[in-house]
Amino acid sequence: MGVCVCSFRIICTVLILIWIDTPTKKDIEICAVKLHILSHTIIKITVYRSPTVNIAYIINNLKAALNQVYNNTVDIILCGDFNINYFNDNQNKQAVNSLLPTYRIYSIIDLATRFQNISHTMVDKIYIYKFKNENYSVYSLINSLSYHNAQILSLSTIILPDYRNEIYAHMKISKHSLNKFQTCLNYEAWENVLSNNDNNTNTNFNNFLNTSLGKFYTSFPKKIEQNLCRILKPG
Repeated sequence: MGVCVCSFRIICTVLILIWIDTPTKKDIEICAVKLHILSHTIIKITVYRSPTVNIAYIINNLKAALNQVYNNTVDIILCGDFNINYFNDNQNKQAVNSLLPTYRIYSIIDLATRFQNISHTMVDKIYIYKFKNENYSVYSLINSLSYHNAQILSLSTIILPDYRNEIYAHMKISKHSLNKFQTCLNYEAWENVLSNNDNNTNTNFNNFLNTSLGKFYTSFPKKIEQNLCRILKPG
């Protein structure tokens, strides 16, 4: 198990925290990034807690991580798998719910997130400052990759920059270009790889890589275009 944070490439992102405690056991993992969206700054934090670790242990680690990033000028979005069933009233749930409001973040998930056979639990959570971000929506997405449903948060108060006139490069990969690439490789003699007399592995590999990349870029030429189709809406 583990956590990661992915960001759309046009958003200025700064990795600010990777917190992996006892790597061999992976009792708790925390990762955080800072997102700069126009004049808006968001701290996105993801957490994984092993179901066997003591709740006081994660509370202390989570508090230390939040203290590193918290201030009044940024919005915090905390999410992840806490391995606490929030459908039941228990001490673990109470401990987390007592800590996070001190950092002005509150739970917004009230749906089942994990399904096993006939049972269902709510162990994946999202916390935000919901009194500032009142116009938000959240829903589950069945991703067919695990027995956890993905939780989707949309914040309508955050406007992404419009990059419709962005210049970008791309390669068109089709059945025809793939066949061309395979044909080029089949007809390549590979003399610069096979006839290397010094038997140096690095030299052989570099010759092989250079030849392969040459055929690749010939078969899949890079095109530079102006993006007139990308329209980024609030969300």
